[in-house]
Amino acid sequence: MGLGEQESENDDAFERNRVAAVRRLELLDTPAEERFDRITRIARELFRVPVAEINLIDDARQFTKSPHLPGKSFAIERTDSFCEVTIRRPGVLVVPDATEDERFAHRLPVSDERHIRFYAGRPLSLGDDYRVGTLCLVDTAPREFSDDERRLLDEMGQWVERELQDTADLDRAAEVQQGLLPQDQPARPDYDVAGICLPAKGVGGDFYAWHGDGAVIELTLADVMGKGAAGAIMAAAVRSAFQSRSGSDVVGAVAAVNEQLAHDLGIIGSFATLFHAVIDTRTGRIDYADAGHGLSVLVRRDGTAERLTATGLPIGIVAEGEWTRGTATLEPGDQLVTFTDGVLDLFDGTLDSLDRVAAIVHGAGSPQEAVTRFAELTSAARTAGADDVTVVVVSRRDPA
Repeated sequence: MGLGEQESENDDAFERNRVAAVRRLELLDTPAEERFDRITRIARELFRVPVAEINLIDDARQFTKSPHLPGKSFAIERTDSFCEVTIRRPGVLVVPDATEDERFAHRLPVSDERHIRFYAGRPLSLGDDYRVGTLCLVDTAPREFSDDERRLLDEMGQWVERELQDTADLDRAAEVQQGLLPQDQPARPDYDVAGICLPAKGVGGDFYAWHGDGAVIELTLADVMGKGAAGAIMAAAVRSAFQSRSGSDVVGAVAAVNEQLAHDLGIIGSFATLFHAVIDTRTGRIDYADAGHGLSVLVRRDGTAERLTATGLPIGIVAEGEWTRGTATLEPGDQLVTFTDGVLDLFDGTLDSLDRVAAIVHGAGSPQEAVTRFAELTSAARTAGADDVTVVVVSRRDPA
C-alpha cells in the first residue's frame, strides 16, 4: 500500500469516527432547546450580526440545532456549508468577504437569497479530535473581525461545548442506569418477570430491581421525587440501600432504608414512594410493604383487578416512619403489575386508569409483551414535561 492510499484510509476512518461522535450526541433532527438558543441570541447581540448558529455536521448535511426559525430549513447539503470547512482544522475560521475567498465564492449561500459575505466559525469538540460542529456568525456585508472578537467567540464556543458534554455525559449515565436494571428470569420456570424504565430526560428517579434464589422473588420498584440527574442520583442511593437488605422482612427493609436515607432526602427536599415485595414462588404468597406508592395491582386470571393498598408513608417524609405488612396471593394464571405514576399520565392521569392498565396486562400474552405495549404508549404520548414511566409485570403461569 502506498503512502497516499494509507493516508486516505486514515482520513476515511477518522471521518467515520467523527460522524459517529456526532450521532452519539443524539441531537440531529431534534427540536429547539433553550440552553442552545440562549447562546445564539447572546452571540447575535454581542457581535452585532443578523445570524448566529450552532450547527452539527453529519456525513452529508449540516443540521442547525439553534436557532429554529419559522419557514427556514434546519438542514442544508454539507457541500453548501461554510461550517464543513471550519471543522477540518482547530481554531476560529474567519472569512471577511466570501466573494473573495476561493473556498466559498462558489457556494450556494453566497449567491442565493442568504447573500453571505462575512463568516466566522468556531469548531466544537468534546475534548477529543472529533470536531462535531460549529458556533458560527454570519453577516450579509463584508467586515473585519478583531483579535478580541476571536477570543470572545472562542469562549462562547467553550460554553456550547459544555452543553454538548452535558448531553454526552447524560447519555453515558443513561447507559449505566439502564445497564443496572435486571434482565434475568426467576429460577422457577412457572414465573415470568419483565420490566421497563423510560426516563423522561435520559436518566430519572425511577428504578426497579428483582432477584431471587428460586424459592422467592424479591421485587422493588421506586419513584424518587424529581426527574433528570438529581432524581437519578437519589434513585441509585435507594437501589443500593435495598440491595444490601435481603430477606423476608419487607417492613424491616423499608424502615432500615428510610432510616439510612431520610436525612439525605430531607436535605434536598425529596422523598421516594416505593413498593417492596417478597413472593414465595411455591405458594404464590406476596408479602409487601408499600411506602406511599399505591400503584400495584393483582390482575386475576379472569381479568378482574385488585389494587394493593399502601401500608405507610413515602420514605424521607419522617425519620422514624411506620409501615405495616400487606399480603396477597398470586394464583396460577394471575399477574402482578406495579408501576410509577407516569403510567397514569398515559391515560387520564387519575386512578380511574388502573382498569386500563390491568386490561393491557391481561390482554398481553406475556409480561414482556405487556411492558412492550406500555413502551409503545409512552413513545406515542410523551410530551415536554412528561414524567418517567416504569412498569414491572410478574406472572405465575397456569399449568393447565
